[in-house]
Amino acid sequence: MAGGAFIVGLGETAHAARRDDVNTTELAWEAVQEALADAGLELPDVGGAITASQDFWEGRTISSMAVNEIAGGTLKPESKVASDGALALMYAAARISTGHDSLLLVVAHCKESQADAHVVERAAFDVFLQRDLDPDETVAAALQAKLLGYGPELRARVVEAARSRSPWLEPLPDGAFAASAETASPLRELDRAPRMDGACALVLCDEETAGRLGRPRVRVAGCGNAAGPFWIDGDLTAAPAFRTALADALAQAGWGAPPEQLELSPPFAHQVLLLGGELGLGGPEDVAAAVESGRLLPTGGALAGRPTVVAGLSAAIACARRLRDEGGRARALAHGTTGLVGQSQHVLCLEAA
Repeated sequence: MAGGAFIVGLGETAHAARRDDVNTTELAWEAVQEALADAGLELPDVGGAITASQDFWEGRTISSMAVNEIAGGTLKPESKVASDGALALMYAAARISTGHDSLLLVVAHCKESQADAHVVERAAFDVFLQRDLDPDETVAAALQAKLLGYGPELRARVVEAARSRSPWLEPLPDGAFAASAETASPLRELDRAPRMDGACALVLCDEETAGRLGRPRVRVAGCGNAAGPFWIDGDLTAAPAFRTALADALAQAGWGAPPEQLELSPPFAHQVLLLGGELGLGGPEDVAAAVESGRLLPTGGALAGRPTVVAGLSAAIACARRLRDEGGRARALAHGTTGLVGQSQHVLCLEAA
């Protein structure tokens, strides 16, 4: 990317099924404080913020109002994306790489426990013909899963491997996937990422500022974002938006192929298998094996307990932590998605710097 954008501070809360001990502002502040301390900065040093949140999940309009002040937005610019946090990072990287900003805070937050998930997801459906049928995201995903035809054994392998590497959830006992309740045929409860509360934040800056701070840094080498058709208007057995976003991110980074570390964030196990195929990992058996080996979903992706909205930025943070440890020419790919059955796809190429 022209000019370059560098991650120099990382912060993330503990993710849990309920964080009733804090409100949204306090939850986000946990991550912001950690990211600022990691970068060696104070809040007044921040030049502005890019935040990610969703009005439906927050139960209010202008959902970023809850975090504006603690994200450095007082008398400074703050922009919100009503999408996954990976897109917020892309927006911030674009602002920095084009010279509009030199130091930004990127924040994503969501408390899934405080909303009725069915009501929230139902709002994504066509208001005239579909909403009265009372669907939700799981219903749409189940139709996709039925078309794809990946068996429960394959999906269980993905879920069990992802959960085994979760920083927040216990590994699943043997047989837990098969014993979990059926939600919408052929899906079971454990096919889907669990509902969680959490927030994450990172500090992004230009090369000059990164040099001045002298902190370990990770370069945003390339970004790709694409949106496909509404879920009933496209082929649910393919992922053209992901394919486009991936190609654009790789081309911008100048990489000939995806790297070894691949942190995808789809919320359903069958979608991991689908996107893994788009990454060139082979058929569904090969993709499941890649998850088990840790090449794909090295920290578990959304299935490991990353909340919606937060998942993609959390994936980028997980990649950045590993790249800082590895150094050299290490590379990683982080991913977020928004919308029914992955209508919008966000891909980030990151490299140690």
